[in-house]
Amino acid sequence: MSHRNWFRTRRSKESAGGSYDDVSFGPVEPGRHYTIQRYAVEDENSALTGDIRVFVAGHGYNHYLVEKDTPAAAELVWENEPTHLFEGETLTARFTGATSGDDLHLYLEGWWEEVGEGGDWSG
Repeated sequence: MSHRNWFRTRRSKESAGGSYDDVSFGPVEPGRHYTIQRYAVEDENSALTGDIRVFVAGHGYNHYLVEKDTPAAAELVWENEPTHLFEGETLTARFTGATSGDDLHLYLEGWWEEVGEGGDWSG
């Protein structure tokens, strides 16, 4: 049985004010599997004129998990269902319509474990 390495972290970015801004966690290192127990995203300063979409990237397409249209300033958009990330995958929050200079955040908590390089997770 592998050892669970618990973590709590935040990824942040200042908005450039373009079409969209991405805030990401990853990519997952070779030989690791991450279980994100829950995560939240927010634009700390302004309401978005677009949306927030959260997805897993890493295999040639975006696997969408959550979407929230026009969230208010400092509104936390939560996902409380576990999300699994495997080698090479990245969890990304895409903010559409953020104001230039806004503070964008992705909050995560969960655990990771060693699975062997190139391996997948089987429980």
